[in-house]
Amino acid sequence: MAIAKSAEEFGLGNLYAWGDNFAGQLGLGDKTDRSSRTQVGTFNDWQRVSVGPNHSCAVRRDSLWCSGMNNYGQLGLGDNTQRTTLTQVGISTTWAAIAVGETHTCATRASGTLYCWGRNNTGQLGLGDTVNRNTPVQVGTASDWVALTAGFEYTCGIRHDRTLWCWGRNTSYQLGLGDNVNRNVPTRAGTAAWADIAASYTHTCGARTDQTLWCWGENTYGQLGQGDNVDRTNPTEVGTGADWASVAAGRLHTCATRLKGTLWCWGRNANGQLGLGDTTDRNSPMQVGTATLWATVSAGRAHTCGVRVGNNVSCWGGNADGQLGLGDTTPRNTPTVVPGLKARPMRTGSNSFSNLSVG
Repeated sequence: MAIAKSAEEFGLGNLYAWGDNFAGQLGLGDKTDRSSRTQVGTFNDWQRVSVGPNHSCAVRRDSLWCSGMNNYGQLGLGDNTQRTTLTQVGISTTWAAIAVGETHTCATRASGTLYCWGRNNTGQLGLGDTVNRNTPVQVGTASDWVALTAGFEYTCGIRHDRTLWCWGRNTSYQLGLGDNVNRNVPTRAGTAAWADIAASYTHTCGARTDQTLWCWGENTYGQLGQGDNVDRTNPTEVGTGADWASVAAGRLHTCATRLKGTLWCWGRNANGQLGLGDTTDRNSPMQVGTATLWATVSAGRAHTCGVRVGNNVSCWGGNADGQLGLGDTTPRNTPTVVPGLKARPMRTGSNSFSNLSVG
């Protein structure tokens, strides 16, 4: 699935979606896949969006909306009924960052408080138990959450003091706590100061405030960028560079931008999701082409999309469900511009962009 927002002034704009739609996750009122960008509804005040494999959520200027699979209450609507159109979650008008995982959702409000809902079998909601929730429930009492990311049955967030906290599934060391024990409440990961964080299936990557890049968890396909295929139980630095700007973690691959605007990818590449012109896996960062104007990047199961300065959106990788938005189902192994789509590259929280999110 891919979903993007065409932003107008002040970061508000129309919402567009394309790709796999078997559960109605595109919010278009049906379950028909789309291979080209399709506008979602008629509202033009969308601010940010986050998608998972089976459901998606988006924030308007004054409300939160979700659609798709809802078997665990991950839409936050108080039931387990699937929705094919974006449906408003509660009545709050103060939602900020949003992070959609495999079967759960978390979001912050303008006050800095954190809420989670959906499946909770490994404690991914951070509520101190493993009971599912079908409406938003506040996580703890902290009111200083500034960034958020959700992966496969786990969640990580950054607080105002730049400390990193993770919780949920930890069987592949993805929480970065030095062990493989699940946690059902937010648990601090180390003492470093973090600027950006990206959760995935079984690995996590983040950029620190000193602009170094770190990854941990499963490394079967080299997705940690360490030059090998050895798992890591704690955050481990990727190379020696101190110029990383943002990072996105796909199911088994990772991509990141550097301060000069270059784009780098590594890990699984069976579908060309690294954008390197082939389908060969890489276990260390490789520059994608020679372009130097990449602003943001988002990674999904087997495809990737990015925004370059000038607001052009490009996608590459697997395309069986039309998730590249190119009007066909042909895979691409190099970045290819999505026709007719512009997107403002505004950051709105870790692994979530106001303009672009892929699942």
